[in-house]
Amino acid sequence: MSREMRTRQVKPKFKEQRENLSDASLGFKQIKLTPKQQHVGKLIQQNDLIFVEGPAGSGKSLGVLYEFVKQYLVDSTKQIVIIRTPVEAGGDKIGFLPDDLASKLAPHFSSTKKLLSDLLTASKVDCDIGKRIQFLVPNYVLGSTLDNSLILIDEAQQIQPLILKLLLERIGKNSVCVVAGDRTQLYTTDKQRNGLSDGVRRFFREDQKGLLIPRYENIEHIRFEIADVQRSEIVKTVIKAYSDML
Repeated sequence: MSREMRTRQVKPKFKEQRENLSDASLGFKQIKLTPKQQHVGKLIQQNDLIFVEGPAGSGKSLGVLYEFVKQYLVDSTKQIVIIRTPVEAGGDKIGFLPDDLASKLAPHFSSTKKLLSDLLTASKVDCDIGKRIQFLVPNYVLGSTLDNSLILIDEAQQIQPLILKLLLERIGKNSVCVVAGDRTQLYTTDKQRNGLSDGVRRFFREDQKGLLIPRYENIEHIRFEIADVQRSEIVKTVIKAYSDML
């Protein structure tokens, strides 16, 4: 965790809606979350903008989406908006893809869609896509205002700093935005990207102990570490090996 926990009140409207509701009564599978994933949920309840950093497989997306789904189910005015930039790995190019935009983008959102399907059921997700669940690329967000929205800007290290700024300017009333990613996990040599690092630098300052302190109110940061990786022990070793040589 990047800094000591600060105690804030849960936003009044959501506090009232959640009262006496268990995870089971909300209508989705109960999943045992780690303490850090649970803390992500608390930060989402208490803030308007949250930066979530961590290596691949550390469970940061699950922590975010678990809280999003809770709010989505108790408040029918809320929509879930997932924003991600499609970036091909390195110099590998898959070339022209046929079919419509949704088919072309599907592979880039497949992992997020699976998490949502695990929480809400696949049929519920398929029914709500394009309505209360939106999978969007930045170009389809610019110019919009995202009111009553639970926004996840995923893989933010792949987004250019200026584009991240423009996306954050889309946050509307009664909305919360999570910027998530791993600043070391770049799929491209494009030095103009890594909006995640740029955003953290703009919204936080480091104290003498290296802890990140918010420069503004209602903004928080949490960092998942290699020890939080849930995939396998070998993945932890791989991440450590590449981190040590940076």
